[in-house]
Amino acid sequence: MSALRDELERASSDLVYSSESDRPFEFFSINHPGRNSAPLPGDFLRLAGKPPNTPIEVRSVRDFFSRHTTTSDPYDNRAQNIRPRYEELVLLLERRLRDVKVYRVGRIEVECYVAGLDDRGNLSGLKTIAVET
Repeated sequence: MSALRDELERASSDLVYSSESDRPFEFFSINHPGRNSAPLPGDFLRLAGKPPNTPIEVRSVRDFFSRHTTTSDPYDNRAQNIRPRYEELVLLLERRLRDVKVYRVGRIEVECYVAGLDDRGNLSGLKTIAVET
């Protein structure tokens, strides 16, 4: 798992998820061995230690990163210069994790888990916070 962690941390270093604030990404891994697919939303809440009534939404990885890849401001030079790094991060996540998806947990300060199954079947990936008031 340290190879996966190193790859994801290197690929996401100095990148942020932009919402009403810009938050960095950090690696996470949750023990989930022996599974063939990512958990359903209710199961994810349990695995993440959240109450069962916590709001949760599931999105595709490409939809989640679209603000940094497909809809970034074409006149913002910084956004355009860093855009390939976000595209590479998406490809890395899709290549290294099976059944990768994004779990958005909570409201206002939304915990975003870009999660898929690693080669051991554990739920691994990157997490960040989206602030949405």
